[in-house]
Amino acid sequence: MFKKEIVISINWLSMVKVLFFSPAVVISAWLIFYLPWNSPNAPAWVQAIGSVAAIFAAWLIPYQHEQIRIKRQKEDLLASVAWLALRVKNSFDHMTEVILKSEPKARERWLFFSQPTDWAIHRDAAREFPLTGFTSDEISWLLALRSVTEFGLMCAESLNVWDFDENPNLADDFPHKNGIEYHLPQIEWVLREIPVGINR
Repeated sequence: MFKKEIVISINWLSMVKVLFFSPAVVISAWLIFYLPWNSPNAPAWVQAIGSVAAIFAAWLIPYQHEQIRIKRQKEDLLASVAWLALRVKNSFDHMTEVILKSEPKARERWLFFSQPTDWAIHRDAAREFPLTGFTSDEISWLLALRSVTEFGLMCAESLNVWDFDENPNLADDFPHKNGIEYHLPQIEWVLREIPVGINR
């Protein structure tokens, strides 16, 4: 993925220009200078302007609260993605170590800690994350995470039924060893790409 960097520089003069020419300032100035404040209808004008301002505020405040809620919900989801990615990376490293050791006892210890079940849980959790409301980069993290968990579960199922009597050399004969070399960088990439504030 290409990273995009946008630099915005703000100085006092530009801020004054933006504020001075903003619609709110222009409309307020027009109202102050051009409305017939000396007429007997001035209180009605003031009341009308106040009513419009109150209606606008009644819309703006809930809208801003909703935007804050959506932002926090998304941050919580991304934090969950980061946590799951870290769990998946640890499970992937452990399973790879068992495969490379090619020892029945290492596999027995791996089975004792219910690793095949953990991979099913990882896979199901990755499927639960919605793809709506995310940027294209964030969706690519989710899809990569789903792909790794699907592959990890497939490896776990193969390792779960591995027969060392028939195939004593697990490291060389494991049917998905090429996939490990492909999927391990994927989960490492997800962990690198998730923002530091979320991932830590």
